[in-house]
Amino acid sequence: MRPNLLASTSLTRPVAFFNTNAGSKLFVCATAQQADLDDEAFAALDWVQVRGVGSFGETGVSTNILTYDTWDTDVVQKAKGMTNAGDPEIELARIPDDPGQVILRTAARTNLNYAFKVERNDKPTINGTPTIRYNRGLITGPREPNGRNEDFDLEVFTLGLQQRQVTVDPTDGA
Repeated sequence: MRPNLLASTSLTRPVAFFNTNAGSKLFVCATAQQADLDDEAFAALDWVQVRGVGSFGETGVSTNILTYDTWDTDVVQKAKGMTNAGDPEIELARIPDDPGQVILRTAARTNLNYAFKVERNDKPTINGTPTIRYNRGLITGPREPNGRNEDFDLEVFTLGLQQRQVTVDPTDGA
């Protein structure tokens, strides 16, 4: 018998398999982090929420596939090459005095690595914890997309991630 993926929880909503980004939160640590961190080191940092997040780009790793063909083979030989930890863009509704946005603007003027945390809105129970994704990398920007008369005042930052994403799965709090 297959499990019911839409089984109700104590919150009387479907299990968190099919969540949107709505209600998720982005945080940044104001102190530069120059070395790789594990989940415990990330969790121990002081976090400041970044407000006005409209979009947070793709994270995770992308590995180059190398190819080499020789005269005596009819199929190209392949191997894994270098891995990129990601270069997501963060699009924000500009809030000049938001502490999280101020940290991003300040950090973008440095060549240092900063830590980021995304808390998904997928707690399986009231006392549970959400999925948490940690990243660490450089910050560039902001770029201002400008636009037409009915466009919002936006800023776009790019993160140059320097280590593999650390994901902490949600818990039910039991």
